[in-house]
Amino acid sequence: MIEYTTLFLDVDNTLLDFNKAEAHAVYRVLKEHNLPCDEEAIKLYSDINLSFWKRFERGEIERDMIFESRFRVFLEHYNATGDVSAISDRYCANLADEFFTVDGAKELLKYLKDKGYKLYATTNGFAKTQFNRIRGAGLEPFFDKIFISEDARHQKPDKEYFDFVISGIPEKNITKMLIIGDSQSSDILGGINSGIDTCWYNPHGSKAKYQSKYTVTRLSQIKKIL
Repeated sequence: MIEYTTLFLDVDNTLLDFNKAEAHAVYRVLKEHNLPCDEEAIKLYSDINLSFWKRFERGEIERDMIFESRFRVFLEHYNATGDVSAISDRYCANLADEFFTVDGAKELLKYLKDKGYKLYATTNGFAKTQFNRIRGAGLEPFFDKIFISEDARHQKPDKEYFDFVISGIPEKNITKMLIIGDSQSSDILGGINSGIDTCWYNPHGSKAKYQSKYTVTRLSQIKKIL
């Protein structure tokens, strides 16, 4: 078994339940602006939002295009009008206040910390939003450092993002590193681009597009690897 020293842990939908947080945050802002806010509307927003982030990860659009465009597309679907800038700002503020942990997340972090691993949060997103959510969920004390794409000026799966992370930690040997995350397109592909081993958290049994060294369906299964 490889003796890892350094673990890069994704945040959204690996440690924190982003889908639940997103649903709560978008419901609040849609209701506040008298827009459709039933389950169908929330799912529509989620699908639109995900499509923009995927385009961003593929390098097709700039990040700043995401934040207002996703709500503009949402409003167009319902032939509704509204201040997309104000809606977007309010949504981001709401999201920063929503934090729900994935089952077993804190237990896993405590186990890894007690085992002596260096733990680093590696996440795409707004620095203020992600820091607030990590702190609010009580996860911050487990991490030696938190790396957010906004600060790195690169995002997963770019090799440059992980170069930025590695430049800020003591360990430099990539064979001692392991990326843990749920996203094939950012975490697993990021590992491939960077030459770092990956552990895919796949709770829904999805089909893999990229090969990971390890695959788990529950966070507790990582204890058998580390």
